[in-house]
Amino acid sequence: MNIFVLGATGLIGSQVTAQLLARGHSLTGLCRSSASCAKLQQVGAQVCRGDLRQPEGWADRAIASDVVLQIAATFDEEMAQVDFLAMEALRRAAKRRGQATRCIYTGGVWLYGDTGGDVVDETSAFSPIPEFSWMLETANIFAADDWVDLAVLHPGLVYDSNALGMFHRFDAQIQHRQPVEIWGSAETLWPLVHVEDLAMAYVLLCENRDLSGHFNAVTEVGVAVKDIVLALSTRREVPYRTHVVPRSEALAKYGSSEGPMLSQRVSGRRLKDLGWTPRYDDFRKALAPIIGA
Repeated sequence: MNIFVLGATGLIGSQVTAQLLARGHSLTGLCRSSASCAKLQQVGAQVCRGDLRQPEGWADRAIASDVVLQIAATFDEEMAQVDFLAMEALRRAAKRRGQATRCIYTGGVWLYGDTGGDVVDETSAFSPIPEFSWMLETANIFAADDWVDLAVLHPGLVYDSNALGMFHRFDAQIQHRQPVEIWGSAETLWPLVHVEDLAMAYVLLCENRDLSGHFNAVTEVGVAVKDIVLALSTRREVPYRTHVVPRSEALAKYGSSEGPMLSQRVSGRRLKDLGWTPRYDDFRKALAPIIGA
């Protein structure tokens, strides 16, 4: 298949790109910088030079592919608008062509809100935090559109074997022997997914174009933050101490901090029933040892 990827060079996108290419697919990645273009070309992908904020420059090329993956985000105050306009440009391009475009859209488990100790799955009602409610609104708009064949993937909190992703801040504080700052509560539960397993979920949805609706990519239903910090400390063989920042203080100090303070238990059973076979079901075993630690 020919696949067009928005966000092909980030933590998630790089792994998705590698797995799709390894399975023999042709891949084109949108890239803004020369460095990103070079990164894609080095692994055998084609490049489309452009900017997520200017979709009129790449939308027609994107919908000419078999599948479009939307993994990109600007992570700024314009993120919602940029995301919507990119999706709208794809819809319009598909309408001009006269053929619906297959799109895998990225949501997230934070759209379920705090689950209150219950395990939620794709049949559960969403309760998004205000900061990301736009994401669900965008998904709903395009899921109902005749020109977009949409599947929505909701990753758990993503990490990799080098403790990047959601583990990075904790790991850096441990490495530099700083207090590990935990927002809200050390008992908060995070649903986790290793980036390699997440990439496998994207591949599954790419290769099975009849799948639509919502899919949770989660391998560990809910892991306490305190257990994550302990495992990271053990890995580095560095003692640690924690500083728990009360919820109100974290919100006042950091603004966009509500997501990591959600305590959630989320099931990824639907994808597993469809053939998703994650490699990492215990984050402790997934963390790579540190040579010399």
